Amino acid sequence: MERVLEWGEAFLLDRQSRGLSPNTIAHYRSGLKTFARIVGDKMVRDLTADDLRRFLVRSFEEGLNPGGVNARWRAVRAFVRWLAEEEVLPNPAPLLRVKGPKVPEKDLAVVRPWEVQRMLLAAHGSSHPLRDAAILLLLWDTAMRLGELLSVRLGDVLPHGVRVRRKGGHEQVLPVSLPTKRALRAYMQSERPPADSDFVFLGKGGNPLTPSGVREILERLAARAGVPYKPPHAFRRGAAVAMVKNGLNPYALQLLMGHRDAQMTAHYVRLAEKDLQEAHRQVSPVLALGGSMWSRAGARSSKGTQKP
Repeated sequence: MERVLEWGEAFLLDRQSRGLSPNTIAHYRSGLKTFARIVGDKMVRDLTADDLRRFLVRSFEEGLNPGGVNARWRAVRAFVRWLAEEEVLPNPAPLLRVKGPKVPEKDLAVVRPWEVQRMLLAAHGSSHPLRDAAILLLLWDTAMRLGELLSVRLGDVLPHGVRVRRKGGHEQVLPVSLPTKRALRAYMQSERPPADSDFVFLGKGGNPLTPSGVREILERLAARAGVPYKPPHAFRRGAAVAMVKNGLNPYALQLLMGHRDAQMTAHYVRLAEKDLQEAHRQVSPVLALGGSMWSRAGARSSKGTQKP
């Protein structure tokens, strides 16, 4: 093996052996093919930092926004780091120092506690009230991903929590509160239909619930509750923000959410801090003193600074 695409196949094999999802593998493959198209399928030992920078510049020239360029860059960055670990590169340091584009943070949808409360009330009028309530509480109580929710099987509901299958294939038992345990038990004992499938959440005909099925449930409950529809991942963000505001430390949040990189967890901490800033503007005791106080104080301050 000498060239980029040849080493790229070895890299993809390594990622597959670690149990990464097919979607992640496909993302890496696409990024490496694009990289070879832009810089050429050159000898890996001849790669330079300028090759990486040229790849980034061309990606922008092809019309991608910073988020799109960063998506490509993640695949190439992972490849370069792997080459360095495998000691393939003669001098990896300059390549490892290349930085990707700065991506502005988006105001992503976040579910709020009052929205969950309204949707739980709306679930009482659902055709499957126990199932829908259990889904809402499990999403909100654990901040689990949609795919993790749908992969929960009957044997995964344990006395001390719920076992989920994380990205990369490893399993983790997430703690759940007593109300969520009761909601799950009520659904499984009283409403879940007999079925050949051992997945906990079932849809029509006793078939496992699908991602689109969960989205339809949330859309219906949101409409009935009079709140805007927000996708399942917004529950994950909202639950994380709520737990940070309630005192959960960042390291514990990282473990709970299954993040390998602390930078991902830091995003949720920043969301919580932004929430606190907005809340403070509404309840600031200083601002509550009144505008006239500020005008008088400002006038005295300006007089005090006048030269004699």
